[in-house]
Amino acid sequence: MDNWGIIIYFILIGTLLFVGKLLKRYVPILNRIVLPTALLGGVIGLLFSSVFIPGSYVIDVDVMTSIVYHALALGFISLTLKRTKTDNKKKVWSTGMLITSTYALQGFIGILLVLLFFSDKFVGAGMLLPLGFGQGPGLATSFGRMWSDMLNGYGVALGASYAFLGFVFGGTIGVLAINILSRKKGIEKTKRYWDDSVQKTNIQIDTVKEISVLDGLTVQVVVILVIYGFVWLTLFLLEGILLNLGNIGETIFNLLSGFNFILGIAYALIYKLIVRAIEKRGKNLNFVTNDYILSNISSLSFNFMITGAVLTITIDFLTEFGWLLILVTAVGGFATLFYIRYLTQKIYHQYKDEYFVGIFGMLTGVASTGIALLKGLDRNLESPVAEELVLGSGTAITMALPLFGFLMLPSLGYGQSYESLFELIALIGCFTYFVAMFIILMVRSKKGKTE
Repeated sequence: MDNWGIIIYFILIGTLLFVGKLLKRYVPILNRIVLPTALLGGVIGLLFSSVFIPGSYVIDVDVMTSIVYHALALGFISLTLKRTKTDNKKKVWSTGMLITSTYALQGFIGILLVLLFFSDKFVGAGMLLPLGFGQGPGLATSFGRMWSDMLNGYGVALGASYAFLGFVFGGTIGVLAINILSRKKGIEKTKRYWDDSVQKTNIQIDTVKEISVLDGLTVQVVVILVIYGFVWLTLFLLEGILLNLGNIGETIFNLLSGFNFILGIAYALIYKLIVRAIEKRGKNLNFVTNDYILSNISSLSFNFMITGAVLTITIDFLTEFGWLLILVTAVGGFATLFYIRYLTQKIYHQYKDEYFVGIFGMLTGVASTGIALLKGLDRNLESPVAEELVLGSGTAITMALPLFGFLMLPSLGYGQSYESLFELIALIGCFTYFVAMFIILMVRSKKGKTE
């Protein structure tokens, strides 16, 4: 049975996703909260593993970490290849600033709590809070992997745990908030939260034995793998160059290796530019891009990534970081709740409650969590809130680039004489960024610039 190898882990994840889907559909208590099926599947797998049942199956954390690492990159490449056009003309700066300021607040809280109560730990243990809450398991596990040595080998598990607790916090507190607001507004509250896809496509049958979507699937998979091959080649060449530069070269290479998905996005964008250039010359290349299939590939990749990330949690990790997780998540979660509630009442003139539940869901889970909660108050998504959540999150990523710089500082100073200085700069930097964004938002709200 040795030749089964890694395929066993794919079978395990697939089985857990299937079981999670059934439970999410038919167990009332589970479909009354906003909880992704992939996350539920991961929790089920964890509960039945040797982590909680001695003598049960043992998960090879290194293998599972590799699956998470590559699934994240493949998912982002698939999303980037889509041709779907986005209307980004709408002014969403206030929403973007609100999201960014919340990232900064979460980062400040995470760093501060670790410095105050867990000074023996690397501050990255707190900095993963905004990544797990604000960006979901993808970036959280990616940064966790980069900081794994500084976190005693538990970086991926810590990032996944923050994302998991963020989903739970947003999915339960968010639904509670919806019930209160629905009663206040006289709206019939949503009774079920299912993460079903609403995207449809037409499949053309060419012959009795052939369905064209299969050919489309093959093309999309080949394109994705070729692009990911360029990512591997780039990292392979950089490894040979950077590792000869000593510690600084190793640090830079580890950073680039952790951001493999960004390299994938870059190559996917280059590929799209080449395709467009060829199409402008009159060539028909529609067959090389199928948005429906790409969406499903990205969904599959992210589902495997989320389930796999949860399965990297071990009993040793819980013993070492359990109390830290509970404290940072509780303080960060409630601070996020009250901060977003306060600002949405101040900066929006309409749909205040809708903005509150949507942004809160997105900043404790992912964008789909926010949309799911929003549908509790705006069932048909008739308000402009859903669109602004998506566009605002894109704007926020650009605004948050300086924050990523602050978050990287402690890892650059780790083990050096200036380690404490870099930690202090990261703490003050997050707080200053938070205050600056907060002041700008308040000024804009008083001038009535926010719609």
